Amino acid sequence: MNNIDWFFLKRPLIMLLVSALIFAALVLAGYQYEKMQDEKYQQALSTLRTTHKIYSNMVNDIDLLDQYRAQYNDYRASGLVGKERRLSWIESLESTNEVLRLPTLTYELNPQEEFKRPGFKAKRGVEVNSSPMDLSIGLLHEEDLFALLEGLRLSISSLFTVDSCSMTRQSAVSASLDTKNANLTTDCRIRWVTIDAK
Repeated sequence: MNNIDWFFLKRPLIMLLVSALIFAALVLAGYQYEKMQDEKYQQALSTLRTTHKIYSNMVNDIDLLDQYRAQYNDYRASGLVGKERRLSWIESLESTNEVLRLPTLTYELNPQEEFKRPGFKAKRGVEVNSSPMDLSIGLLHEEDLFALLEGLRLSISSLFTVDSCSMTRQSAVSASLDTKNANLTTDCRIRWVTIDAK
């Protein structure tokens, strides 16, 4: 009774062993397949993230481009970018003087030249020029000079800088101020700045 009949058990044992091997092979194949699919998923996820980042950067670049294009168009319309607008500068100066009614105002607009300032360097492909304008102004009092420059700044969008101003009193300090004629004369040099982007 205790003797096992191996002849009858041989076939079921072989079947069991083959089944166990097939099961182990299927488990191993399933694990390998899952690992392969997970790698594909991670790769697809990485590609998706990279694509999303590229897309986000493109959207940001387009937004920046639109912003800079609008700003560039504003600068172009104001005369800061492009050809110099000498007539606009003169008209702006004369219209400001019409409001202030200075005793005298003469100007001379000199030829355009390269804009130079200590430490200032334009980027390659960008040419910054300036057109010097010499002003000779008769003032009733000192504040008229600041009113002229502020009126000029408000009346035109173009950029200008003040290089220098010198002021001379026409009469003695103790003398009473004339309300119709110039009490002070001022000589100033301003520069109208224009940018030419290649």
